[in-house]
This record gives sequence, structure tokens and C-alpha cells, in this order.
Amino acid sequence: MLSNTNYTVWAMRMEATLRVHKVWETINPGSADEGKNDLTRALLFQSIPEALILQVGKQETAKAVWDAIKARNLGAERVRETRLQTLMAEFDRLNMKESDTIDDFVGRISEISTKSALLGEEIEESKIVKKFLKSLPRKKYIHIIASLEQILDLKTASFKDIVGRIKTYEERVYDEEDSHEDQSKLMCDKQGHYASECPDRLLKLIKLQETQYNAGEDTQEAESLMMHEIVYLNEKNVKPTELENCSDKDWYLDNGASNHMTGNRAWFYKLNESIRGKVKFGDDSQVDIKGKGSISFITKGGEKKLLADVYYIPDLRSNIISLGQATESGCDVRMREDHLTLHDLEGNLLVKAKRSTNRLY
Repeated sequence: MLSNTNYTVWAMRMEATLRVHKVWETINPGSADEGKNDLTRALLFQSIPEALILQVGKQETAKAVWDAIKARNLGAERVRETRLQTLMAEFDRLNMKESDTIDDFVGRISEISTKSALLGEEIEESKIVKKFLKSLPRKKYIHIIASLEQILDLKTASFKDIVGRIKTYEERVYDEEDSHEDQSKLMCDKQGHYASECPDRLLKLIKLQETQYNAGEDTQEAESLMMHEIVYLNEKNVKPTELENCSDKDWYLDNGASNHMTGNRAWFYKLNESIRGKVKFGDDSQVDIKGKGSISFITKGGEKKLLADVYYIPDLRSNIISLGQATESGCDVRMREDHLTLHDLEGNLLVKAKRSTNRLY
């Protein structure tokens, strides 16, 4: 049935119907056959509202009826197209604000999608999924976005499933932030400055490190740590013992790792050795951090590239590139068949790694 918003689709359906009944020639190019004209007029009248029948019913030929319907709906069609263009422009501009919740942002996307459907044009679900992930704040959601891009086919994934996974991730992040806030309050009980800048807190951290990891050592070493930046990493998704089957020159491309890490001091192009601390892995092992810096790579094309923010951990027997950290820097990670590829911001291929027998890259 013809409505105010579906003329284009209606015309396509009616053409198909008239062709099935072998009477499309009464419309294009036009025919004087009385029997065919009567059948065509009857089919047209069955597919338009009564008010429109009263307006076009006096036309003597089927072609005249068709042209009258077309003339009355072209204006409405232009309005529909204009509204659709406005909606699509609004859709393209959508971005989630830092103050928005996932539900807020999903509501805005769904509203535009519904309005578009009412105007006769469905937005493909894969396009909605892509827009949703692209519009999330990168700093907050980069790790989960990278994970979803690797484990799911976003062309077939449902919008509802993607939203559910993001909301689960968001809830976990809030839980961790609440936990960190509680810990900060416990470690800084004086007013007048931020917990992260509290001298007493830093001293307690150093003393805690001395008690847990350096029992029996000279206290002068703990005092010397006051000159360093102290970091504590929890790499619970990394188990170094599982990464020791390859050469010590190989690098693992790891989605579970939060940071780039290596135990090879000689590879560093620049190294800030004032950064010290501890890292705890998923197998409950704990090792020292002895610096952080950049490592220089040479591509096959002879171009020099820097891998920044790599932790120097002498006791680490493996070399790890964090895929999450790489995507946070703008790299594009893709998994296809038995290969993983890593491209830079300009689309240049940086890495192509084959999947090993233990399903690592």
C-alpha cells in the first residue's frame, strides 16, 4: 500500500506486479488495449489509499493514473530524501561524550536508526556496529575494542551483542576504579594534597616494596629509590613460562599484555633507568623493572621505526608487544586465517606474523 514515505519502493513493487500480469506495457511505453488498461487500473487502485483514488480515478488510461500518482508523490519523495540525508549526517557526526553512559549513547544511535527505518531506509546492522565502536572514547575503551575486532567478525556481529560486551567491560572498569580509590584512601590519610602526590604515600610504597621484596637488604637501597619513579604492574593475563618455546630474539604479539616488555638491554635506542618497580604475572611470578624506553626497528624497506614505552625487565626471558598498547598508538591489528597483521596510521604494513602451533603470534 502506498504511503507518504514509500513511493520509491511502492513503484518498484508495482512494476514487478504489473510485469507478472503481463501489463507493464500499459505504463511503459503505454497501450490502448482496453482489457489490459482495465486490469492495470484495478491493480493500481488496490495498492493506493481511498483519498488518492478519488484524486486520480477520473484518468482514462492506466498510464495517466500512474503519472498522476507519480506527480503527487515526487514532492513527498524529495522531502523524504532530504530528511534521510539530515539523519545520515547526524549519524555520521555521532560521538560518545565522556559524560555519557553506554545506555545514553546506544539510545541516540537507536533513535536515528528507528527514524531512518520509518522513512523507508534501514541502516545496516554492521554499519551501526562499526559506528558504535568508532565513536567510543578511545582512551577508555581501546583495549576492549581491540579485543572485539580480533575475536569477532564485525560484519556479522549483532549490535545487541556488542553493546552487551561493552557494558560488561564498563562495569568491570568502574569496579576496578572504585577499588583503586579505596586503596588510595587507605594509603593517604592526610588532607591538603592529592593521594598520588602524597609524600607519605610514596614513602609507604617504598617501605612496602622493601618489606615484601628486599627483606634483609641494606635500607640505603630503599632510600635511593626516592630518586626514581616507582611503578607496579599487574600483568595477570601474561604467563612468561608459556612464552619460552621460541628464540629470545622473537617477539610475541600479545593481546593479554598491557605493556610492551623485554629483557634485552642492548636493544634499547633510549632507556630511562630511573623508572623502577615490580611486575606481577599471571603465574604469580614477580620480577624487577629496571627502566623504560624506546627500541629501534628496521623495516624490510629499510625504514627506521621506534617502538616506544617498552619496559626493561632483565629477568624476562621473552619479548612482548602489547597489541592493546599498539592500537592505542593508532595501529590497526587484524587476524585473518593463520596470520596477524599490524599496520601503522598511514596503512603501511609493520608486522605480518604467522600463528604458531600453540596459537600464539
